[in-house]
Amino acid sequence: MKASIKKYIKRNLTFLSFLMMTSQYSFAQTIWQGQHHSYRIILSGDLAKYKTDSLSVNIPELDINKKVVTTIKGDSISFRNEMYGFTFKGKYNDDKSAISGIFNYYSIPNASIILKKEKEIQPLFFSQHPKKPYPYQVIDMTFLGKSTKLTYGATLTIPKNKKKYPLAILISGTGQHDRNYTYVGREFFTVLADELARKGIASLRVDDRGIGKTTGDFKESTTGDFADDVDAQIEYLKSDKNIDASHIGLIGHSEGGIIASIVSARNKNVKFMISLSGVGVSGLEMLNLQNTAILKSYDFTEKVVSKQMEMYNLMFKAVYDTKATDSVTPVLQLKLDEWRKTQDSTTLKEIHMWGGREKDFIYRYGKDAERKWYRYTIHYNPEDYLPKIKVPVFIGNGDKDIQVPAVENVNSFKKYLGTSDLTTKIYPGLNHMYQHCTTCTQGEVKELDEVFAPEVLDDISKWILTRYKKS
Repeated sequence: MKASIKKYIKRNLTFLSFLMMTSQYSFAQTIWQGQHHSYRIILSGDLAKYKTDSLSVNIPELDINKKVVTTIKGDSISFRNEMYGFTFKGKYNDDKSAISGIFNYYSIPNASIILKKEKEIQPLFFSQHPKKPYPYQVIDMTFLGKSTKLTYGATLTIPKNKKKYPLAILISGTGQHDRNYTYVGREFFTVLADELARKGIASLRVDDRGIGKTTGDFKESTTGDFADDVDAQIEYLKSDKNIDASHIGLIGHSEGGIIASIVSARNKNVKFMISLSGVGVSGLEMLNLQNTAILKSYDFTEKVVSKQMEMYNLMFKAVYDTKATDSVTPVLQLKLDEWRKTQDSTTLKEIHMWGGREKDFIYRYGKDAERKWYRYTIHYNPEDYLPKIKVPVFIGNGDKDIQVPAVENVNSFKKYLGTSDLTTKIYPGLNHMYQHCTTCTQGEVKELDEVFAPEVLDDISKWILTRYKKS
């Protein structure tokens, strides 16, 4: 019996030793990480004792993790993977803590990158992202929404050494987002919260339903439900004695502008409202403006844009006219079939409604159009809310925005808002995400390292502080 125990212990000690060895080997792997716009390039392995099959390159944003053939000569290093078509040529710096060179890949051509030695893989980072230590308080929290019965995961950012301060609730745009409003690695609301706190303004940013630490079913929710979430957030802030909630306002981006409008129209605790690239027109008109601008950004001919929009508007109207409780896909199919019969084959080929592609369109668009969120949003009418808003309002848009075209939306806000204190500004050269853009297409967003145009950040904080002093 004792011999068996000794044998068992010996065997397991050997196993534990193996685990420790493999763990040490794992931790011994060196990580060299660089970044080009929205892509991280990560070389893993021990360059001092490398073997041709022991090094790998990971590009997380493209879901690539492949072995590479590596060559080292003096202070020069190169690696390649011919099957996947990526190469790198570079040199160590003097203390060998970094490697500077050129990385080439289909999606990342001729990229100048610096691979820095790291202990572990780092998240995407942009220069506007704040770094610790922060000159303000950052409190991560969860709280229960009494009216919604949902748990919300949030971050409260409060200026240091201030008992009184304005407080903005940050409301993200279309799609499911974390509290930082992260898009292609850029943390839109983290940068905004940093700016506000440095100027003496508190903020609350919250995970959307079903993401992070917030509960709820995002797919089954509407813009109206998201407005209920903001009401619940205001209710919580008002009940917490450690928070100055005497001057609460809303900052909504894109669809967040609709949400801010709905809440500001009905909640008497809201003291100011800011709409950034917010929707000021009806849902039906928004779809027309947005799709026209996006099609034009692809340099289609006027004929193609006109015919595409003729068909799209037919689809939008079909959704608008269908009862929310009825399935709309059969109606869309019928309308599209009738319309296609009136068009010649050349036109149908030009707008990609030929050879079975029309079936793909109905499948994809039908899935969107059946959603409660889509049916709610297409019926949004600014006249139901904007005239009821009497608090100070700031409306900002970028003149290169193709998702929420500036002029029409700003003019609609001007037409319907009931406030006597209205500021509007259209910023030259800015896209939907408040980046200074060149081509200003949707695809360019990930190629721009700017997170949030400084002039807009500055205007927001100055405008809030001016209204706070007046109050």
